Amino acid sequence: EWTLHKEKFGKGGSQMYAYDVNGDGLNDVICAIEAHGWGISWFEQLKEGGFKEHVIIGKKDEDNKYGVRFSQPHAVDFVDMDGDGLKDIVTGKRYWAHGPKGDAEPGAPAVLYWFKLVRGKDGVDWVPFKIDDDSGVGTQVIAADLNGDKYPDVVVGNKKGIFVHIGETKKVSKEEYEKQLPKAAASR
Repeated sequence: EWTLHKEKFGKGGSQMYAYDVNGDGLNDVICAIEAHGWGISWFEQLKEGGFKEHVIIGKKDEDNKYGVRFSQPHAVDFVDMDGDGLKDIVTGKRYWAHGPKGDAEPGAPAVLYWFKLVRGKDGVDWVPFKIDDDSGVGTQVIAADLNGDKYPDVVVGNKKGIFVHIGETKKVSKEEYEKQLPKAAASR
């Protein structure tokens, strides 16, 4: 018999995923906090019971150590984007969910990101990588290998149109690679 354990994970988000984010053997919860507002968090399942929220992005720039923020994360996919064996978050801003005045920042750029899950000695980090700034998400976003190269491609459909982002790999030097990595903002 299963026992209900009530837990509030947001005001009405989008897709939710159960996954062992920090590698402690317990499934955690990853979700958008408010599909028409702000926020993406992961909720760490505690051994003693309950969950602890860890904000990935919020309403303010300082909520994300890389300065990334956007409203209306209406769709989330959860897939290993870089082949490291850990699942990553794919999401973005839904453009004009309820028209030009309907939701938080309806005219802001329709960004699309993937957040790389990194486990380290200091805990968990979600490193943002911008895929695009003029497509966003709709009510669904799907990351899957469309062209057979073993890397996920990202497909979205929304009020801006239908978009297919083909993931590409490129051989670069260590210096070029490090230059392209997102940097934590100095004040965070």
